[in-house]
Amino acid sequence: MQLYTNPQSRGNTILPFLKELSIEAQVELINISYEDLHQAPYLALNPMAKVPCLVDGDIVVTEVPAIIAYLADKYIEQDFAPALNDPKRGAYLKWLFFIHGPLTEYMDVKNLNVAEDVIESKKTGLSFGDEQRLFQFLKQGLSQAKPYLLGDKCTAADLYLAYWLVYAMAFKLLPYFEEAKPFLRQMKSRASVQGIAWFDAIE
Repeated sequence: MQLYTNPQSRGNTILPFLKELSIEAQVELINISYEDLHQAPYLALNPMAKVPCLVDGDIVVTEVPAIIAYLADKYIEQDFAPALNDPKRGAYLKWLFFIHGPLTEYMDVKNLNVAEDVIESKKTGLSFGDEQRLFQFLKQGLSQAKPYLLGDKCTAADLYLAYWLVYAMAFKLLPYFEEAKPFLRQMKSRASVQGIAWFDAIE
């Protein structure tokens, strides 16, 4: 397999998961410049001219949660994704796509410094609705983590959420919720995230 990525891209969110799956040696990391993303060879793989992009033989997977879900299912024996007939599968998918949808959209809006009155006037068309609802969703889900989102097993959704949370909190896009502290401390202890500055900063 090849993973096209860039050191300054969202591809970094996938690297800890490769460690968790113990497949680093099976995945060739291809660091591609932003200039080369717009050249014909790469556009043939991903016309969106974005990274990350996973190539597994004839299979091409783009978008972070799709890559994570693909790898979790490909290596289902590693137990990072509930099986198709597991009742927890729905909640697992909910978290993966909440992170990629409402949470990422909220972070982008905050990073762009969109005025609060503009957000308020457009909230019915925004996937995160409004800040209060997004925060309440996060606080409720994190307060119910025991210690992980789906119970006593760490899943790919936990790793994805933890990475985005520590990133957002480091850049002041999200406050450091009290409800998030036990979850993030638990995730910080995992070997796959050692040396990542944002996790190191977690108290």
